[in-house]
Amino acid sequence: MPTTPEPLIAVVGPTATGKTALAARLAVRLGAAELVNADSRQVLRGLHVGTNTPGPEDLDGVPCHLLGISDPGAPFSVADWLAAARDCLATLDRRAVRPILVGGTGLYVRALLDGLELEGAPPDPARRAALSARAASPEGLTGLAEELRQRDPEGAVGIDLRNPRRVVRALEIVETRGSLAARGRGGATHPSFRIGLDTTPDLHRGWIAERARAMMAGGLLEETAAALARGLPSEALDGSGIGYREALAVLDGKLSEAEAVAEIVRRTARYAKAQRTWFRADRNVVWLHRERGDDLDELVVSALALAEGR
Repeated sequence: MPTTPEPLIAVVGPTATGKTALAARLAVRLGAAELVNADSRQVLRGLHVGTNTPGPEDLDGVPCHLLGISDPGAPFSVADWLAAARDCLATLDRRAVRPILVGGTGLYVRALLDGLELEGAPPDPARRAALSARAASPEGLTGLAEELRQRDPEGAVGIDLRNPRRVVRALEIVETRGSLAARGRGGATHPSFRIGLDTTPDLHRGWIAERARAMMAGGLLEETAAALARGLPSEALDGSGIGYREALAVLDGKLSEAEAVAEIVRRTARYAKAQRTWFRADRNVVWLHRERGDDLDELVVSALALAEGR
């Protein structure tokens, strides 16, 4: 007789709360489990510092799939990620490995776990902020309009390409559905159990600030300069994650490193608020709360109990 597949575990929530560390420890406790990345910035190849892509030291030896699978600046839609994620899940299933989805890109999580029903869904806040920043200048708006024409020529005909808000929204729809005309099918495609990780406002703000300082000290400026030297346009770099815009400003002499860190903290806190709103609206998420910086081992016991229905 066919057996019901084990639920796919997802660890979600705002940035800088320790989701990846919790997911990795959970994988170790479960055994025969590996991580699947659901962060839209960490899919980018060659950008590690500004996207906070986890390294081996962050993963406790647990493999994490779908990291660094797309070139910065290249079109990569939710549909592209969804296809890669489904291929990854099929491979893990053949190997009898249990997947643990981890990340804060709510649109990715919803597309995989609830089906690709994306019309009218809230946009990815980081991606919208990046597109809106580009659309704020005449040159940037012209570039986005041309990108829309190339990616969806038929759909672009019905869009007011002089209106920044409409161009940004049209690109969001193209990225999620493939074209302005395409529609996806809803409905859950895999049984899942969703664990949300959050913390107190004071702790969270402190962790965001700590991470921003670590990014600046850990090679963000060098990574940004190297990407520019490889020919990556500054607009594409800006859209690759919070921190690159600030790094570009430091390299241009417009901000000091301290000012850049403060701006990274401000923007990350705003982004985290949007993530929290998204995931709080998902009634399938069961929340765990961090009260201090050394409580992940305790929380993984709770996560394991939840995942196993105890």
